[in-house]
This record gives sequence, structure tokens and C-alpha cells, in this order.
Amino acid sequence: MQRKLILAALAALSLLAGCAARDPNLVVKPLGEFGRAPADYTLRVNLYELDAKGRPVLAARDDASLRGFVTRTLAARGYTLKASGPARYDLDVHLLCGNMRTADMGLMSEELRLPQDSVGHGYSEQLHYWLPDSSQGVDGAELMGLHESAQRNRVAAGSSRPAQAMGRSAAGELEPDFCQGRVLVLLTPSGAAPLRQVFVDRDATEDCRAVAGCPADTCRTALEHALVELLERRL
Repeated sequence: MQRKLILAALAALSLLAGCAARDPNLVVKPLGEFGRAPADYTLRVNLYELDAKGRPVLAARDDASLRGFVTRTLAARGYTLKASGPARYDLDVHLLCGNMRTADMGLMSEELRLPQDSVGHGYSEQLHYWLPDSSQGVDGAELMGLHESAQRNRVAAGSSRPAQAMGRSAAGELEPDFCQGRVLVLLTPSGAAPLRQVFVDRDATEDCRAVAGCPADTCRTALEHALVELLERRL
């Protein structure tokens, strides 16, 4: 009984904290609703991996190769990268590689958030997370079984291999059954309007190679493909 009361209190505190963190001047919209003319933009591309505790840590800031995929894709659509100074749009891309079964989703298993210090000014709990993907209509707890279900469906359709079972490496370390990439894209129009509008989209890659620790480069190719497809589809 006491344990239930403690959990209920924690849930209430979590709800209050979420309400307190909500910015009434922030308007979050899907990237697919952007619909504005191409113009110049600034760009930030961060690549992350999960540490031993399942928390995202920055692995590479403004990776040149990943930036190249973004700039070439947007150049074909009429956008121009601005190296410095104010631009019409600010584009932030945050890419993660990890074993999502080990991800730290927070006290109440609600969200997998970006580290605040990697974002800096403008960080918001309403924006800066990979999971859950609200477009899929599931909460954090359900996401832990989402990969298994999707993988079973793909196998049944004959389009993918089954997920690998957990095993141990020669050194005795527990190996992941899969590594997976996650994509977060945020596009912010500049301006001094009272309301700050941010257009957001999230995506996930197919399974990457099963490598212990899922270092960021394990998912690099899959993340490149997912990022380019997302930009082509939404902008």
C-alpha cells in the first residue's frame, strides 16, 4: 500500500513538473505543415549515442559528413546555407544511435530526452526528445515493445530478418539484440513575434548492426538515409 502511495505521489509530481515546464509562448507544429518558401538557413547537426546508463551523450557536434547530406538535400529544394549571422530559418538536427531497450526514459518512463547542455539556449522539454513519437500515438511504456511488434510484422511479410536474441561477447559483455537510429528535426522561422513557432518531425531507422554499446557510427548509414528521406518528404 505504501509503495502504491509513493508511486502515485511521484506520478503527480511528474505531471506538475511537466505542466510547469510548458511554455505558453511556444507553438509546436509538424514539419509537414511548414509550407513556406525556401530561403537561407543556419544549421546544427549533433550525433549522439547512449552511455552505459542508457542516457544520451554527445558523440559528434556538427559532423561534416552529416551536414553535407542535409545541405545537398535542401539545396535541391532552393534552400541556401548561411555560414554565420541571422537567417530566415534555423534548422537543428539531432541524431541518436543506441539499443532502445537500454534507453533511460526517465523516472516515469515518459521520454528519452536530449541532454540540455548539448542544445543550450532554446532548450525545451516540449521539443527536445526522440521518444515517444507522438505521430505513432503511443506512450513511453508502450514504446519498449514497439520494436518487437514491428519486427515481427516485417518478418511475417518476408521483408526483414528476425531480431537477434541477446547474447554475450567473447569478453562476457551483454550484447544488444539490435542497434537503432533516431532522428529529430526542428525548423524555427526567425522573427520577433510574440509566439515562437517550431516545426518538428521525428523518425526511426530500421535495425542497424548489433554491436555492443551501439557506438554512433554503427547507425551512420541508416541515419543518413532516414534523414534525407524525412527532409525530402516534409520540405
